[in-house]
Amino acid sequence: MKFLSKDKSSDKLEPPQPTTNNVVEQSSGIVRKRSGTASSAKDDDVEDDDVYTSMQTPPPKVKVSKDEETVSGESTFSSTHSTIRKMVSSVLPKVEPLPVKTFLCLAIWCAIPAAIYILLFTEMGYGELFYYQLSYKFGDSSYIFAGTLIISAFFFYILDIGEWNSAFGKMFRFICILAMFATFVILVMLVSNEHPFGLISLFALFNPLWMLGVKSIFYRSRDARTFLSWLSGPLLLVAVCTIGAFIGWIAADYDNEWNAVTKIEAAQRSGCEPNFDNYPNSAVEDGSGGYTTCFYVDDTNDHQQLIFPDGCEQSCTNVYNDCANGFILWAGPILMCLSMIFLSFFCTFLRSNGETNEDDIFNFGKLWFFVLFILWASASLSGTAAGVSSSLVTLTLASLLGAFIFVSASFSKEEQRHNQKAAWARLHEKYGDNIDIVRGLFVVTCSPIFIAYLFLSAINQLVRRIGINPCSQPSHDAETNTTGIVTVKAKQQLTQMRAWDRAKVFTFAVYWGVVFMVMQVLVANLTVVFLSWMIEKTANSGLVAVTGIMCAVGVLMFLLPPVPGVPVYLTLGIVLSAQGYEILGWGGSIAYATFVGIVLKLFSSALQQKMIGENLSHYTSVRQFVGVNSKLMKSMRLVLGKNGLSVSKVAILIGGPDWPTSVLCGIMKLGLFQILLGTLPIVFLIFPTCLTGALLYMTSIETDTGNPYFPWAGTASTISASATAMVQFGSMLVAAYYLEQAADQRADEVEAIEDDKEVKEADDRDEHLNRCYESVTRWNVVPLLPRFILTCSLVSITTSCYMVQFFTDLCFAPHSLTDSIDENLDGNVANLFLPLGWVSVFLFTASIILLSIFSSWGKVSSITYARVLYAYVYNTNNIMFCYF
Repeated sequence: MKFLSKDKSSDKLEPPQPTTNNVVEQSSGIVRKRSGTASSAKDDDVEDDDVYTSMQTPPPKVKVSKDEETVSGESTFSSTHSTIRKMVSSVLPKVEPLPVKTFLCLAIWCAIPAAIYILLFTEMGYGELFYYQLSYKFGDSSYIFAGTLIISAFFFYILDIGEWNSAFGKMFRFICILAMFATFVILVMLVSNEHPFGLISLFALFNPLWMLGVKSIFYRSRDARTFLSWLSGPLLLVAVCTIGAFIGWIAADYDNEWNAVTKIEAAQRSGCEPNFDNYPNSAVEDGSGGYTTCFYVDDTNDHQQLIFPDGCEQSCTNVYNDCANGFILWAGPILMCLSMIFLSFFCTFLRSNGETNEDDIFNFGKLWFFVLFILWASASLSGTAAGVSSSLVTLTLASLLGAFIFVSASFSKEEQRHNQKAAWARLHEKYGDNIDIVRGLFVVTCSPIFIAYLFLSAINQLVRRIGINPCSQPSHDAETNTTGIVTVKAKQQLTQMRAWDRAKVFTFAVYWGVVFMVMQVLVANLTVVFLSWMIEKTANSGLVAVTGIMCAVGVLMFLLPPVPGVPVYLTLGIVLSAQGYEILGWGGSIAYATFVGIVLKLFSSALQQKMIGENLSHYTSVRQFVGVNSKLMKSMRLVLGKNGLSVSKVAILIGGPDWPTSVLCGIMKLGLFQILLGTLPIVFLIFPTCLTGALLYMTSIETDTGNPYFPWAGTASTISASATAMVQFGSMLVAAYYLEQAADQRADEVEAIEDDKEVKEADDRDEHLNRCYESVTRWNVVPLLPRFILTCSLVSITTSCYMVQFFTDLCFAPHSLTDSIDENLDGNVANLFLPLGWVSVFLFTASIILLSIFSSWGKVSSITYARVLYAYVYNTNNIMFCYF
């Protein structure tokens, strides 16, 4: 569409004449059409000066007829409908229009692997029979298959099987890859009892291969990219139909629901061992020298129920909290649908008409992680968080690998390399200033994996140098004609990494690790322990006394920077509902807890903003540290400084971290009333959180027989927890979106915000020392001892993070808000840390100390370096510059 028309008789570009019924708008590269009323030819001849004058003067008041009001109402409805349709379309894949026959045929092909998976590997079919029998009878053979697979992959890598390009070599390679894939499939099935997420990951890998096989047999004449773009609609249709069938299956029979009884039965049928080590009071002798659970399932009534004899508490069911097999089987159709929806979205990105843009891809990425977060939050309160977390992560990785299979089939190797370079160039152009931060994240998360890769590369290079495989790649670099310890490709990667500012990257890596450990240990564990202690101590107090105690503790918690608000609101829901339901009723107690939470949040925000933020704003170093002159902070000031309520303002105040957001508002000296007004919608976060806490308490109330007094409370708490996660995580995404929009689309307004002169002068002065610091910390000039100190700091924090992430059960004793410290931790909070946990804490502490030593050395060296090697001069503004 042309926005400028060129007159043949002139070189000047003139705007086109507006059409009668459509007005074209252009904003930020997006073309939109809005409907307009018909205008006469006379109206079209209005001069520019008249138009300008009419824009400057207010329009006269015109009496509007009922017909015109109707038209206006219809226009408003049409605009609202268009907005809703745009919002919905932004979260749905763009379906390629196809003939009905072709669409249905593709839907059938997509439905075949889905039907097989549901039939064999979920509880809707014969999943338990096939799933467990295979593991029980042949599970001991899994080590043979695993060893064969690892050894085969090792030899194929060091022998460069990918370079066997002769006719015999290609045939042999194809047979070997097919055999390895079959071995992998069998291995996944054999270990499904111990690793239940393997089968859904296998489906995510097999489904793309299946569709490519269908293409190669029945759609040979079609281009691969075109064919794959067709699959978006059929995959989405099969996913939606599967979800509908799953909901119908649950509604058809009470026994198909996931509740406490079905959870216990599924764990027992799967052979999952109860965790008597952490819950010793749940074990009773079974009469044969062994132990069994003190509770059992009574199936004599229409609906099965759990029976808890005297001395057996309902919390004893926690012995099966680590048994995720049954839940994975039950939720298998949902996980399968997620995989198909992932592919459906990805297929839209392969369209050849060029309509897909980066926003579609980033929006899908945000939506995907949002859905995974919702599922994780729901499962965490169902007692299966550990297994479900692994399943969701593995499903995501498998889906990405399946998408990579589609990409490999759609683009040639040259196109793939070109696209990778183009994508990297765009990212570097947009986020080049922060690239070292990303590199630091890569180092702290992937360095052990990269070290293993270098070890295998060295073995591969050794085989190449020996020359026992004539099909191997050359061991020397063609450009330099040199031979290294590792392969040429690995050497090139190492060369690229050596070009990094390694001291800076390693420092950021340690910062990432410190943040992870603080959030994982301090927030995720110690905060929960402290709040569980509060719940226990206030159990016998009155409502007024408990309210006062919780308000004081809540304010104290809010004043701690790393503590989020959700655990505080959850505790309010548990404690205040427990003390107030007899007086106010359940609904009244939940409303009361919500009201206290709102007051607590507003009061704490006022303290954080006025008492902390505004006092800190007097210090130039603080304003400089938070970057008040940065583009991000100016965008935040622009959004939050607007009076009244807006989506962007509310999203930042709700989605942002509690303490930093309020303190930053004080540092920027924003109006307290307007900030508190924008914080009021936090009721949509506090209410579901307090409701979740009340429902958690309701699940602990038992009848005389030990059964739950509110059997539906567990399911309801899962739903409310999902709502909490939706509001919290959704507001975070919206806040990030609007901040980016403000920085990009309102760049002129952002730039118009005046810089803080004191901070700018401080930045100019510090720029000299920062450049000197970068000079003395260049890795090639850093002495051996500081290098060793920084490297030890990095190794310590990486090891600590890996311990906490992958060996959580060996680092920390399980503890929840409703657990008792006396019973669960023997009255000692230190028992939360197991021996490996203390090792991780020691490494974490050592890493911080070592990084501080390196930073101190760098600062002293930079000052010395500046005094010795640089000459200082001052300009008229007394700003210090450094001349090289």
